[in-house]
Amino acid sequence: MTLTPLTRIICLAAVLLATGTACSADETPGESPRTATVQPPKDFRVTILSEPAGTAHSVAMSSDGKRAVTSSVQEDADPPHGSVSLWDLTDPLQPRASELIPDRGGTAVKVAMSGDGRYAATFHLSGKLTLWDLAHPARPMPRELAAEGVTSLALDHDGHHAISGGSDGVHLWDLTNPSQVRKKQLLGSGAYSVDYYEVAMSADAKRALVSHQSGNGDGGVLVYDLSNPASPAAYSLIRNAGYHSANTVALSGDGNIALVGYHHWTTYNNFLTRWDLRTWDKTELRPMTGWKIVPDTPGSVLRWEVALDQEGKRALIAQRHDPAAPGATDPPRSDVQLWALDTLADFPRFSPTN
Repeated sequence: MTLTPLTRIICLAAVLLATGTACSADETPGESPRTATVQPPKDFRVTILSEPAGTAHSVAMSSDGKRAVTSSVQEDADPPHGSVSLWDLTDPLQPRASELIPDRGGTAVKVAMSGDGRYAATFHLSGKLTLWDLAHPARPMPRELAAEGVTSLALDHDGHHAISGGSDGVHLWDLTNPSQVRKKQLLGSGAYSVDYYEVAMSADAKRALVSHQSGNGDGGVLVYDLSNPASPAAYSLIRNAGYHSANTVALSGDGNIALVGYHHWTTYNNFLTRWDLRTWDKTELRPMTGWKIVPDTPGSVLRWEVALDQEGKRALIAQRHDPAAPGATDPPRSDVQLWALDTLADFPRFSPTN
């Protein structure tokens, strides 16, 4: 039987619909299309990267959860060195990694990624910040910026705005014009030399989270309303209390879900919590409560490195451990895990005031 041209088109369309294949105008010929994400099974938690003790990881994820970037740094080496990997998480059961920065190509202490997955940022404490254009992942285009003292960074959806935390406080960045980067200070440096800031930003750049861990245990988590960048408003979201100190934050792309890592100053336990910011009352008349998604972890965990997708359903979670003791025979490995939070249940409630 001979098919007419119109019949061929109709048959082709039916095949495409049946197989779930999508065509996109922004896909480049020769590159693998980023197809619909495979749905993970119930209670889904998988280790995508496992490295020897002494490896510190940083993680970041695109809003659609299909692309991620991780850094691996051998902190106990002399000099410290490491690599950066770009991940395809379209199929969470079969994550695929490619090399963005080879080992010894630069010590990237922290990483960030724009919500659309187009841009990544890598930086280390020497003040070198590199923005990577990943339009063609096989040929990433770097651009270097001065960022001395930055220890944490987050990008918005298209990489035009960022928030940073570091030794000189917290700043909002306007990256729209690469030749004229502008910075606005949101929060000054702390009173203690060991004050530590972690930051996160929503995809629309209208909300940001800042965790502040002070040298005396004070601090907490601030939420910034950046709807008017010329006049940002800060509110206390969670105050450090009961010897609990927040030291890590992540924010979903829609700005509704947060992950907060905690350290307990007397037991030295560390744990990770999840918060629904849609229940937040900025007057603080109604206390916030969250869920412990990782229970108390004693011993070597120094802090968590976390990232969320658009709706807070997918999370990348890494543990940063204290250096192993000399002569340790079985130190804990450094792992990065991908969690499908919407497949998990029965987390205990948590309030820092308790």
